[in-house]
Amino acid sequence: MTKNRLFGQILQKERKKRDLTIEKASELCGLSARGYREIEQGESDPLLSSVLRIAIAYDLDLGDLNDCVPV
Repeated sequence: MTKNRLFGQILQKERKKRDLTIEKASELCGLSARGYREIEQGESDPLLSSVLRIAIAYDLDLGDLNDCVPV
């Protein structure tokens, strides 16, 4: 499994845990819905700034994401 896909699975899990749509999650993270969807589906390499926004929005520890962040 690629790091992009693993990171996307974590995002999807966190989004669903919070009962958010992709649109609401993207708004919470300060990303476009399309950009968020592509990251969640493992179709794009997110910028470090996007990873940081997501980590802050979902209160995730970057240390816990170390093995899966595709940056």
